[in-house]
Amino acid sequence: MTPIFFLLAFLISTINSHVAAIDFCVADLKGAQTSVGYPCKLPKDVTVNDFVFSNFTNGAPNQFNFSFTPAIVDNFPALNGLGFSFAKVELEEGATVPMHAHPDATEVVIAGSGPAKYTTGFITSDNVVYTKTLSEGDIFVIPKGLLHFGINTGKGKASGLAVFSSEKPSIQVLDLALFGNKLDSSIVEKTTFLDAAQVKKLKALFKGSG
Repeated sequence: MTPIFFLLAFLISTINSHVAAIDFCVADLKGAQTSVGYPCKLPKDVTVNDFVFSNFTNGAPNQFNFSFTPAIVDNFPALNGLGFSFAKVELEEGATVPMHAHPDATEVVIAGSGPAKYTTGFITSDNVVYTKTLSEGDIFVIPKGLLHFGINTGKGKASGLAVFSSEKPSIQVLDLALFGNKLDSSIVEKTTFLDAAQVKKLKALFKGSG
């Protein structure tokens, strides 16, 4: 019985060690990223600071007059392999988050506090529109891959939190995709039904060419 007891004890300890080793996979940001994420840091190199994100504050407004502060695997390595990430958003009065999509992530919008109203919505693949003006405490779900937007429709600033079902969600902004590249303007005109002057103006705004 004694050899069997020690064998069982050894197997249990091995299993427990293996479980402990896969409790998390803190990203080694110096390693190459693959389709399954970053390689893991060695356990001896992991510290408690890897599990803390300390810069979740509002930044300067961008060209669309809102700030966007992401907490993704690239700056929060503990998210590696967990399948979610965050962003803090603050819109100046009248600001708009332009039409965009996240091909690989569902987005959950949590409305922040304050008197300003945040209007958001998405368009389905069969062109049905779902839109809602959110108040503090409201949560709105935007399914993966669908075009969606946000507008501050109230007075003052509007803020909120976004949660994504990916540790590094991709994004395609419709305006940038159409007017922020080198696609020939004649093709843009034919595919959008915009005239040459409008395309030229938008390409200048979004720093496109062609």
